[in-house]
Amino acid sequence: MQKIQEYTTFGRQVIYVIVIDIVTYVLGIIQIPIITKALGSYQYGIWALIITANSLIIPFTGLSFSMSLIRFLAGEKDNDKIRDDFLSALSLVALSGAVFSVLYFLVSGFLATFVLKNSGLANYFRLSSVLILLNSTLPVALAFFRRGTRIGIFNILNLGGITLQVGLTILFIALGYGLTGVIWAVILSAAAFNIISVAIIFKEIGFRRPNFSNMKSYLKWGLPLTPNSAIQWIINASDRYIINYFKGVSAAGIYNAADGLGSYASFALMPIGIVLFPVISKTYDEGNRDQCRDYLKYSFKYLMMLMIPSAVGLSVLAKLLLRTLTTSQFISGSSVVALATFGASWLAVFQILIYVIQLVGKTQITVRLLGIAAVVNVILNIILIPHAGIVGSEIASTVSYIVLGGLALIVTRRYLKFDLSLSFLMKSALASGFMALCIWLINPESALRLGLSIFAGIIAYFAALILIRGFSKSELAFFMGFIRNIFKANSKVNN
Repeated sequence: MQKIQEYTTFGRQVIYVIVIDIVTYVLGIIQIPIITKALGSYQYGIWALIITANSLIIPFTGLSFSMSLIRFLAGEKDNDKIRDDFLSALSLVALSGAVFSVLYFLVSGFLATFVLKNSGLANYFRLSSVLILLNSTLPVALAFFRRGTRIGIFNILNLGGITLQVGLTILFIALGYGLTGVIWAVILSAAAFNIISVAIIFKEIGFRRPNFSNMKSYLKWGLPLTPNSAIQWIINASDRYIINYFKGVSAAGIYNAADGLGSYASFALMPIGIVLFPVISKTYDEGNRDQCRDYLKYSFKYLMMLMIPSAVGLSVLAKLLLRTLTTSQFISGSSVVALATFGASWLAVFQILIYVIQLVGKTQITVRLLGIAAVVNVILNIILIPHAGIVGSEIASTVSYIVLGGLALIVTRRYLKFDLSLSFLMKSALASGFMALCIWLINPESALRLGLSIFAGIIAYFAALILIRGFSKSELAFFMGFIRNIFKANSKVNN
């Protein structure tokens, strides 16, 4: 009975995060046409390259402390230890982020000349330098809520941050500030996000001068993950710079929009990971291996249940979505979307499996896996982009993700095996094919028919999945009981 309650709590937290994440993604989708139509492919390409540069630096400034806090404090009850570890980690990351922000500001002229071949654009890089500090400390603050499964606060902060960012973006673009306004919108929303998060934490645990006593353990566990993030940047984002080198800034902007749209197929990955890693860290440390396997099994299964139809749906609707959300300049990227969704699926496989390596403390293994995939990615990008343009770049990324996911699958089976539900994956793919047929028959050519096709596709997918027995009777019973428990909990709150 207790185990059922734990699974129900886990499922409820995941669903809450997914709901908030969907709202967040909708806000992000609303932001896409605003930015792309206001900036055009060239300035949007500049923005993409700035964000890409930031995403390379931040893993180094963060020292992987956000993951370390979750790993070591997931089951911790001692408030003094929680306070000291959190404040120690936050202080070190803030110092690291400040140093890198200053360095980035100083080399902004070089970056503008080398990357954009226009030194007059250096001010964009200088302005964005403060984002390194803000985006370094924020994951540490949010890790505090994740490690204690404070998902409600985590959700509110996430939703508030993106809402503020979208609102400021609309305001500054309407006032005619262009790309400068977009950067300021991100800076101000990130600053507010940081201040509010830290204020809530300080109110809960208080403030005391940290003594950094446990940081050696954190660094020992987390530092091997730091180069991983940089290597993963090579796989996920360096192609923007290679495209810029061979095809120009506009091509990089078009690719970024199309690849970003394809990545929405993995919308459920972050919500599941947010809840999953603290829970399996706790169960693994308590010696509950079977329960840990169950969490991994069902997390992977239901992640794929959402990712497979999302990938198929985005692929079918790619051209219409790009035409609706962006300008005619970006429609040429529609062929990239299908490849991006397939690659995102394999990246999700890796992200779930990597938790196993982190649980057993073999974090150094990920360097080898990511290193192999990064080499594959760069070589294929250099070969394919001159001949196939942005499609060639997405092929390179997809192949590297397949290599990454496949290698992770082989390696992790040595340490902690769990059921991958292969028969379910086949049924999900079959149901997604039926969904795609329904969307094709509707033939959406307008925003109204697009909404109708998405709704009809969701109904068709789950109906087909139930008809071909994608769920067992016990799973259906669990879902029904889970829904009843949610309504009971809500009715108690209302009463």
